[in-house]
Amino acid sequence: MYVAGHLGDTLDLRLFLTTGMIGSGIFVALIRMGYFWDVHHFWYFLGMQMVAGLFQATGWPLVVAVIGNWFGKRHRGLIMGIWNAHTSVGNISGYLLAASVIDYGWGGDLFFWQLLSWQPESWCFCSWLLIQKM
Repeated sequence: MYVAGHLGDTLDLRLFLTTGMIGSGIFVALIRMGYFWDVHHFWYFLGMQMVAGLFQATGWPLVVAVIGNWFGKRHRGLIMGIWNAHTSVGNISGYLLAASVIDYGWGGDLFFWQLLSWQPESWCFCSWLLIQKM
């Protein structure tokens, strides 16, 4: 996260955050695909998880910078508090959703939700493209 924060200070936040989210989605999907490809190698999962973690490290520092730019100092604490609740809400709902589809195996349990998670990345990238054309 330290390196991602410094890179975020020098690069375009929208493009860097979009790259981080898309990269994270791809490598988490590759972890899930190990189930369907019948991969049983520890080093495959370790490597995929490490690369996914590198992409996921772009999330916190860049989103804090973006939210800091969007909202004034008066409401920033409230907005950050509400936004930070996503961790707890996401963990609880993620466990419940995973438990509801666990009969499909560990690879298929969140595959549908992985596809849904690509929507924010697509929206962020498309908004970046539109702003570049203006």
